[in-house]
Amino acid sequence: MIYLHKADLLVFAFYFLIFVTIAFYAGRKKRVLAADFFINQNRLPWFVIGFSMIASGISSEQFLGTVGFAYEHGLSVANWEWLNGPSILILVFLFIPFYLKKKIVTMPHFLEHRFDGRVRTIFALISVLIYVFINLAGVIYSGGFALSRILHLNIYLCIWIIAFFAAFFVMYGGMATIAWTNVFQASMLLISGLLLFLIGLLKVPGGFSSILGEGSRSHLILPASDPDIPWTGLLVLVLSTNIWYYCTNQNINQSTLGAKNQWHAQIGILFAGFLWLFIPFADTFPGLIAYALNPDLPKDNAFIYAVQELLPTGLTGIVFAVLCAAVITAIQAGVNGVSTIFTFDFYQRFIKPSASEKELIRTGRIFTAAVLLLGATWAPMVLRFGHIFSYFQECWAFVAIPIATVFVAGILWRKFHAKVAFYILLLTFPMFLMPYVLRILKIQMNVFNVAGITLFLTVLLVVFLTFMIRPVAEENKDQLIFSFSSSENSLQGIPWYRKVPFWAVIMMLLYAGVYALFW
Repeated sequence: MIYLHKADLLVFAFYFLIFVTIAFYAGRKKRVLAADFFINQNRLPWFVIGFSMIASGISSEQFLGTVGFAYEHGLSVANWEWLNGPSILILVFLFIPFYLKKKIVTMPHFLEHRFDGRVRTIFALISVLIYVFINLAGVIYSGGFALSRILHLNIYLCIWIIAFFAAFFVMYGGMATIAWTNVFQASMLLISGLLLFLIGLLKVPGGFSSILGEGSRSHLILPASDPDIPWTGLLVLVLSTNIWYYCTNQNINQSTLGAKNQWHAQIGILFAGFLWLFIPFADTFPGLIAYALNPDLPKDNAFIYAVQELLPTGLTGIVFAVLCAAVITAIQAGVNGVSTIFTFDFYQRFIKPSASEKELIRTGRIFTAAVLLLGATWAPMVLRFGHIFSYFQECWAFVAIPIATVFVAGILWRKFHAKVAFYILLLTFPMFLMPYVLRILKIQMNVFNVAGITLFLTVLLVVFLTFMIRPVAEENKDQLIFSFSSSENSLQGIPWYRKVPFWAVIMMLLYAGVYALFW
């Protein structure tokens, strides 16, 4: 249980007052067009996009779950942030030009351009199910867990409090509210996390070397025989999970779809990539610090312990406020993304094609409430996994495989056609059950290695079916197949210091330097 000083409670309340003020101010303008409400189309600058991607992808699950996992396993947990580089480049150079060229509002909409309406519909359904039963449930549970410790309330009551506030902000201002609260939240998240790391660096006897620890705990790359984080499992993270999460995920890419232009979208994503270099100091190293101070804690309590042991009055209140606000920003982004998918990919296409812009916005708001009701109801299921971080990573490792395969094959391989894409996406449904099946059957092989084998077999199946099944008709898809010539044309007339490849190279050199240092 957390016992806060009165000064911390005042700081906690003041932080949320600022958060609410920004939310109301940003969302005050009435949106006439549905696309403006859901993605703030053609309005977002690069720095807002970068901060939004950070805030959308980091919640209390990241602080409580990642810190706890790092407490248990050591530095190798930082791979979940520092292996983002390849997927960031794939998003910047392969996908973003096509997303913005087609002026898509949802990720399923892109698949209709590349394949057909059936593929769009099945992926829209999959996206809604993944968000409600995996992402949203885990985020709400972890937020409820944290808030219950801070306010000394029942965890189920806290789950519903968080769901209510998140729903209110999304329904009030849409993407405008989300984007600008994300700028504030992501900034404070990075600052508070780095402060915790720096204070820990000063207070842990032995400094940085003691925090890193010894043996496997001090390395990023572990042997293939490691029971928890083998390097073979990390390949799945690079080749599948991260591509799905960063390149095809509606709530992560919602802000990029609202970019002023392609340059702002690409530079904004790279800016997020630079910020991700610092995230492990905020969500991995606190776990290492907690372990150095006390190696006998329950792992999900590691972050709370580190904060209470290291931070003075006032700063403690800020960090816990950031933790709870992170839940709201992550839920805002996710719920806005999934309600966008429902509104444009289901309601407008199948239920009421003649719906006005006002009706579309109202539909999105109603679906927001329904989704949060479902997510809050499902949230207690996370307890079955025993660890917040494990819940997310095991579920994502499998559902990502067919989705990432379809998107990458679709943009790189012209022969890959709609019928095969549809069949491969159907595999996502049994993938939902894989983490549960592995537990029921008591499979001993590392879950990420099982996912790696599944990925390999899925790629083979894609190749086999593409050659065995003939497309129904010739598809007009040349304009959605990546080529280096189209990439080079976009660089003409831009000074070298503003060119996207220049900043991409610098970013990747920094990531390479991190791995050279901590290998």
